[in-house]
Amino acid sequence: MAKHMNVEKIAKSMSTLDIHDYGDVLQCMRCGSCLPYCPTYRTDGIETQSPRGRVAMIKAVIDGRLTPEEEFARHMYHCLDCRNCQTVCPAGVKVGELVLEARHRIEQHTPQPLLKRFILESAIRDQTKLSRYLSPLRLYQNLGIQRLVRRSHILQSLSSDLDFMESLLPRLPDRPLIDTIPEIIPAAGQEKGKVGFFLGCAMNLVFADISRDTIHCLTQAGYTVIVPKSQQCCGTPNIAEGERKIYREMAEHNVSLFERHDVDAIVSDCAACGMELKSYRETLAPVTRASKRAEMFSGKVKDISEFLVSAFGPHSDFGSLGEKVCFHDPCHLRHGQNLVSPQRELLRRIPDLFLVDVPDEGQCCGSAGIYNITHRERSMKILEAKIAAIDKTGADRVITSNPGCLMQLQFAREQWKKSWSLSHISQVIRMSLEHKEA
Repeated sequence: MAKHMNVEKIAKSMSTLDIHDYGDVLQCMRCGSCLPYCPTYRTDGIETQSPRGRVAMIKAVIDGRLTPEEEFARHMYHCLDCRNCQTVCPAGVKVGELVLEARHRIEQHTPQPLLKRFILESAIRDQTKLSRYLSPLRLYQNLGIQRLVRRSHILQSLSSDLDFMESLLPRLPDRPLIDTIPEIIPAAGQEKGKVGFFLGCAMNLVFADISRDTIHCLTQAGYTVIVPKSQQCCGTPNIAEGERKIYREMAEHNVSLFERHDVDAIVSDCAACGMELKSYRETLAPVTRASKRAEMFSGKVKDISEFLVSAFGPHSDFGSLGEKVCFHDPCHLRHGQNLVSPQRELLRRIPDLFLVDVPDEGQCCGSAGIYNITHRERSMKILEAKIAAIDKTGADRVITSNPGCLMQLQFAREQWKKSWSLSHISQVIRMSLEHKEA
């Protein structure tokens, strides 16, 4: 990366960064409260791999005491952006947001690989187009080639990285969910209101059945569900990689699209999407024409558990499931949206469902978007710690609510022969509703 980075331009750009926008950074006490919670510091034990280390490096670059060369960039991109440090920081330093801003300034003055540019600037803007790009993978699975490849272990001899990426691949639906459902799905029984459903890329293209369950739960709760057909990616991949132009265009498009519908809430069953949609009020603030509209939009966004815990009420008729379960908090939910109680309260309403806590439950699983691919070794160490904590619970089922976490945990379940099952919270709520009906 070093020979392609325009270090002088990055340094000049960084010198204009106002760190006061990210909390009381100058009051960072270097107390170390963040260290036990940072997955990269816990794994590596190196100061520069810690939140306070990254803050110190950013301050040093701003002050001109450090040149923003390859090592600086590497440490910025080693961060998983889990935001655990922000949850525990007594000074309220927004480390994750500060790191993303540093990445943005690096990205502005560093030529990006063509594939990365294509994905961030073109592919994810159109889910129909993105679905076509996945067609070869569907054929690979539907023709039985995947089964043969996995049985033969041929990829292990060709490339360990390719073999790893293939092992992460879940079963893809034949068609994206958005192509199989109407734009308006009526409430079951008397209508209480209308909700917009933001269908994230991964949920639409990979976990379509889960989002179908989400819609079922919403209609059973008495809400008509509106799924605008032309919605675009929430922008999480772009913002994580430091890209802002296309991100803002997609965000403005989504705000404009949903404001055409008179909905009571905008629901997401993807924790990463929900966090990003809620952040539009900040990320679109510099865009004067969109700032007030983005504020109204973000104010309506609800995670599926956050919405259902209110929609069903405390005395809803859920059916008995008779299982011991634990909930893995996606970082985008627990730290990004500060949601800890709704998902647990919702699950505790299900008769005979025994919810147990995961030790060190706020820790990341190591997925972090594509971090498990770009930083595979560190990701696997983080995952091993998470699985060890889950195993201590003795749970029959692990529940979560983010596609990246689902893929990472499913990989662990299959590769390490775990006996527990894995579900999205929408699947569990639907199972409970159907058990009551039966």
